[in-house]
Amino acid sequence: MNKKTKLILLSFLLLLIFGAVIYFYVSKNKQQDAVKNTQNQSAPLDTDTDKDNSSDVEKVDHNLTLSIIKPEGERFDSGQARMYEALAEGNGKYSNNVKCHWEFFLNQNNEETLYQTMDTKSILSGESKKICGFTSTFIESRGVLRVRVIVTVYNATNPNLETVSAERMYTVI
Repeated sequence: MNKKTKLILLSFLLLLIFGAVIYFYVSKNKQQDAVKNTQNQSAPLDTDTDKDNSSDVEKVDHNLTLSIIKPEGERFDSGQARMYEALAEGNGKYSNNVKCHWEFFLNQNNEETLYQTMDTKSILSGESKKICGFTSTFIESRGVLRVRVIVTVYNATNPNLETVSAERMYTVI
């Protein structure tokens, strides 16, 4: 090939690359403008009520349930290290951050008293998640133990999007 043919092919290749870059740049800007227009036209989500809106926003059913799954069994020895854990099933309201407040009530001689509290944090992910877990030996007295966990779903702007709780009874021997 002579120099003139090489120069023509190189010029054609550069024009082709330049055209492709411009095409992708314009295409990207059109997509961003379409997304911005869609966001500006849609109504904000109503997180406080479940009223029907005439907008195209899809409603998500929030069906978060909670149960205490650990310790397993119905009895354990006082002072024994036990893992406490809850199971969240379903989905929470618009967040995956949760605060867990554990309360331990001990009934000795027919009088129930608040024995201990514990606060932890967890993350919800998916439809079913083990959350709020910790291990402790602080139950050192015998009696009937009522364990309650209160889970609060939160985000950066709202400290209480949704709250669910669960209880379970144990015998400490």
